[in-house]
Amino acid sequence: MALLSTASVFAVFLIFAKDSTQILRILFLSPIDIMIGFALFMGIIFIDTVRTMVMTHFLGERVKWRVALSNSILGYFYTYITPSSAGGQPFQIYHLSKWKVKPEISSAIILTRWSTMMIFLSISSILLLKRYLFYIQIGIPVLSQIIWVIILLGVLVSFAIFLILLIPRVGIGLVNFLKKSRILKWIFKLFKKDDVEVLTKFEDNVKQFYDAMHMIWMKKPLLIIFDAITGILDLGILYYILYRSIMAASYENEAQFFLSFWSLSAIFILLSFVVYYFPTPGSSGGIEGAFYLVFSMYGSPPAVMAGILIWRISTYYLPILLGIVTMFFEFKAKSKEVESAEKT
Repeated sequence: MALLSTASVFAVFLIFAKDSTQILRILFLSPIDIMIGFALFMGIIFIDTVRTMVMTHFLGERVKWRVALSNSILGYFYTYITPSSAGGQPFQIYHLSKWKVKPEISSAIILTRWSTMMIFLSISSILLLKRYLFYIQIGIPVLSQIIWVIILLGVLVSFAIFLILLIPRVGIGLVNFLKKSRILKWIFKLFKKDDVEVLTKFEDNVKQFYDAMHMIWMKKPLLIIFDAITGILDLGILYYILYRSIMAASYENEAQFFLSFWSLSAIFILLSFVVYYFPTPGSSGGIEGAFYLVFSMYGSPPAVMAGILIWRISTYYLPILLGIVTMFFEFKAKSKEVESAEKT
């Protein structure tokens, strides 16, 4: 579904674009650039795998390298095939729990990684908004009056979620509110579930989650610093792949691209609060469209579009195919483990 969604966007663009032949010509000259981009993306996967190994180790859990690698690959896979890129973290929590990592620990690890990333993006957006908002407004004039509101709203929502994750009183208060909800009681009654038992168990799990989060954020500050640095490195590599792809396509088209890597990264950060909420699998369509509208103002439009396509093939299409292959081996490994457990 995600592949078809993005493919349809690309197909429509190529049909109606004046320079579609030129874009395709650049793409046909770029298989090496695609593979370099994918190799760099595998560097992100490797870093994420190391992050998982380190965090589980220091929290008293044991995870095999193969499991951590699968967790990273499938995390991106589910991010890319779910609407608004929302499925990656929930699956990673589920996946680690299936491989015998305590649910509260797996939740704390994955949500800590999400939190450090969103803190970086939120603070960066606030600092960059005044200087770089002009670049976006020039590229997307239709949204020029409200795009800063969208970005600030995204920052506020991220901070709100962050507070819920870190302040036990907020989370427990939310559970207590749910206990009093008549609608929720009616739903439990409809499915013949004991609402008191389910919500009490849920409250216990929430408390265990907060204990794990407290252990990470209050007792292991070096772990937070390590996670933040590696998370920023992940983002930097992702931005560089896009920059390199556009520069390579511009070179093939004998054109120039007038944004530096740092300016492109700043615009990418600001657009993150806009394009990743696009309600399609992997936010496909919104990402490509917004990036093209903005970046084509600072280079050759066919080269910029070709560069964006190279970047998406490297960091979206190929990782989805890798995720499908990984799922096959994951199911196979899990089946073997179940069989050996039954024999013993």
